[in-house]
Amino acid sequence: MIRCILFDRDGTLGDLVDKRYPQTLVPYGNIQALFSSLKNKGYLVGIITNQSSIARGTGADYPFEKEFTAWGADVWKICPHDNADNCHCRKPKSGLLYAACEALGITPQECLVVGDRLSDILCAKNAGADGVLVLTGNGAAEQEQVRALYPEVKILPSVHSLFSILP
Repeated sequence: MIRCILFDRDGTLGDLVDKRYPQTLVPYGNIQALFSSLKNKGYLVGIITNQSSIARGTGADYPFEKEFTAWGADVWKICPHDNADNCHCRKPKSGLLYAACEALGITPQECLVVGDRLSDILCAKNAGADGVLVLTGNGAAEQEQVRALYPEVKILPSVHSLFSILP
């Protein structure tokens, strides 16, 4: 049973005008209202996001906590590393998912990970969670690869279509 919905940030909840800078995020609609609606249905809501801009210095001072709190997230976990760091938290590895679950006192099997990349789906599947691909961000470009590997994964136009698959 799904108790928690964990979202990727960039490309899933909004689009970056300049991919180097997290402050250039333009949300896809009202994220606070989305999170509030999900919480009203009884779901925990969180964000698990790779933010290599922190390692590169262009996002080191960005107030992610303030943003995620304003949206109403129950938990958020950020990978501040770049690909070359070979950390355990950078998606497609599942460190962020495990950390979010630990903070909430739930298991990965109780989570639905929503993202716009195959790496988000791999993060979920590698930990035993379910995944949903959205066609925003990189989703349209990666949907065929996701379908080939995981034909059971739901593919939705955007995060705002999530209610069509939730009880």
